[in-house]
Amino acid sequence: MISLFTIAFLLPLLLSLLFTPMVIRFANRIGAVDAPGERKVHTSVMPRIGGLAIILSAAGTILAMLAFFPELRTDLFDGSYTTLIVVFCFLALFGLGFRDDLKPLSPEVKFGVQFLLAAIIYFAGFKISNITNPLDTGVLEIGIFDLPITILWIVGITNAFNLIDGLDGLASGVAVIASISIFVITSLSGQIEAAIFSLIIAGALVGFLRYNFNPASIFLGDSGSLMIGFALALLSIQATAKISTGFAVLLPILVLALPITDTLVSMVRRLIGSFLNRDPKAHSQSILRRLHGMFTPDKLHIHHRLLSLGLSHRSAVLVLYLVSIFFAFSAFLFTEVDSLQRSLTVAFALGLILILFIKKLRYYEMAVLNNGLMVPLSEKWILKQHQWVSFADIFFIVISYSVSYAMVYLANPLAVEQMNFTLTLVLILPVQLATFWVTGLYREKMNQLGIANALHTIASIGTAVVLTGIVILIMELLFLVEAAQFLIFNFYFLLTFLFSYRIAYQALKYLFNRDKKTGKHVLIYGAGENGTLILQQILNSSINDLKIIGFLDDDASLKGQLIYGYPILGGHWVLSKTHRIHRIDSIYLSDEDIRCENLKRLRKIALKNKISIKKLNITLQEVETTDVEEESIQVEAEDSVSST
Repeated sequence: MISLFTIAFLLPLLLSLLFTPMVIRFANRIGAVDAPGERKVHTSVMPRIGGLAIILSAAGTILAMLAFFPELRTDLFDGSYTTLIVVFCFLALFGLGFRDDLKPLSPEVKFGVQFLLAAIIYFAGFKISNITNPLDTGVLEIGIFDLPITILWIVGITNAFNLIDGLDGLASGVAVIASISIFVITSLSGQIEAAIFSLIIAGALVGFLRYNFNPASIFLGDSGSLMIGFALALLSIQATAKISTGFAVLLPILVLALPITDTLVSMVRRLIGSFLNRDPKAHSQSILRRLHGMFTPDKLHIHHRLLSLGLSHRSAVLVLYLVSIFFAFSAFLFTEVDSLQRSLTVAFALGLILILFIKKLRYYEMAVLNNGLMVPLSEKWILKQHQWVSFADIFFIVISYSVSYAMVYLANPLAVEQMNFTLTLVLILPVQLATFWVTGLYREKMNQLGIANALHTIASIGTAVVLTGIVILIMELLFLVEAAQFLIFNFYFLLTFLFSYRIAYQALKYLFNRDKKTGKHVLIYGAGENGTLILQQILNSSINDLKIIGFLDDDASLKGQLIYGYPILGGHWVLSKTHRIHRIDSIYLSDEDIRCENLKRLRKIALKNKISIKKLNITLQEVETTDVEEESIQVEAEDSVSST
């Protein structure tokens, strides 16, 4: 068996080393080359039918092994047409990719053929018909959904490898890691044929990497990436056929985590980006048009982001190799873990690591808390639809009551036996909700919450909890100690949920204004009360064309401090450095006590860097009327500052 596996790996490797130079010359001769372009990383014309070298190496190896190992013929040709159908689908998909490498096809044609071939493969017997139940050793029957799930899996993985084929050696190297992972899983589960085919693909790709790794001499092209993705999709289905672990459903996903993640992230960020587009024409697009935009190619894939973050071509590829190896090793761990608790822990840890990895890529579209998408939704459902605030509070009351009940029950189960959960909730819910109404909680303006509003919210919640305690004690639902515990928990959770909901809008506005990518960059000169007034005016304004960078103040002791999260950068002497980093457009001057020489230096630096200066004048004027005298604040913005 070891000799069989050795031949299955080394023979295609040697054949690939032999065939690839021939394919390079053939591609240049017939014009199957990839020219540099806007979405391309390479800067020179490259041959792009590397899939031909892969299929020749794999086919040669299979024919040689069938000739020297007759026992394999019986397993492959068992009287059915399955093997012939699979071979036909591989050749058809290779032909589709080869044609696209010569002359690009429309996405509709490519997807149409792939869906057709995936359906043929399904009816040939390759199907995801059941999923192992993570909670026990049984299986969950998919039933009639096995056809769409199988087709989507095959087509999705096929195109996922096509999407990550953007750097020299990336798609082929990740495919090597995935193939070896599938080989380990299938060989351990006794699926010898699948293990052999995995090794054949791995060997052919390792030989091809000799010419495909940076600096590359040839690309996989669609003929290679589509065919490899198709092969790994089928092998991943077979890999879990005899795996009994409860999380067997995660094995193919982990083995192919990188291409799957890149595909899903690309689709999600493109969809979100269509809603963030400020172009009026984009906002008039239908939902179908926005969904179609999810498949529009761009230059923002994971490997592109790594390059934009400063990694070299090779470093980016090696980082993604390590990511693939990490998740492939995690897939192997799931075949050995037989405890539900351990499986859940590992799955949670992997999910957290994946989220942190995506966050490090700094996709603006994916930062839903500060990309501006959540702000209009928050305005609609928090500020303008007051009835939804009441509905949200009902939900928070139920959750707070349930959690508090559970906490007391865990501490003393016998003490809460006489406290009927449902009946008590029916009594407490209207009491607390009515208290919120009577105490004026729903008259608060939530887009400008301050200390007074916060104290009012705390008082309303405290009153509601006190009335709840009176109800509990009068009806003798709990003893005094348990009632006190329940009320403390209830107050804590109500305060957490209700207060968090009410500051959500301001938090989103702060994150959006702090991290938004568009708008004129503004510095506020003067970190006193007037500077804070300007900051609040900008943050509360409905106009979002300003991005606050921070404060300037000549008081050196204030440097490094924060005002509402915005830093005090230093005095006027740091303006040039700050401008080089942030490209400042305007300075809002609020410090009325600025020294004349400092103002002259500030104007000189601003004039040199074409930065406009605007001054805030605040005056108190007496207004005479027939009945009363009032004070008013007049705020004026001047486009220039006098030097006197």
